[in-house]
Amino acid sequence: MRTLILEYSLPVVVWLTIIYLFSTDAFSGAETSRFIVPFLRFFFPNLSPAELELWHGAIRKLGHITEYFILTLLAYRSFRFEASDTLRPKLITGGFVLLAAMTDEFHQSLTAFRGASLIDVGYDTFGAVWALGLMTLYEAASDRQYRVRRSLHRRWL
Repeated sequence: MRTLILEYSLPVVVWLTIIYLFSTDAFSGAETSRFIVPFLRFFFPNLSPAELELWHGAIRKLGHITEYFILTLLAYRSFRFEASDTLRPKLITGGFVLLAAMTDEFHQSLTAFRGASLIDVGYDTFGAVWALGLMTLYEAASDRQYRVRRSLHRRWL
């Protein structure tokens, strides 16, 4: 049982901790611009200040989507363990990730240089829906392969 907790639940807790670390003032827009903007300037020296600001914001929003995409995969893996169907774990995962996103935004509202945003919850939710959609496609393909192999096996018996 202890191994199962370490293998399935601990990665979710660790990733949530990383997400909440990213929602501190150390990762505010002003702080991340110190790294992202020079990177953009190096690779795209002709970008105007407005374009640099646009791309900085886009990269930050992609970060939201990616963080919650990964959280969703880890949470679904944890909730799906030993479940007979896939719908219930997906619904639980969706609710869990939505709650995590709202809690993250509340946490940001308590910091000095960040603020809460329902739009960011939308980006987070998009990452979750994307992950669950890809997981559904993967499970359908795996199930289809299993049925094909099983039918081929029966034909040869």
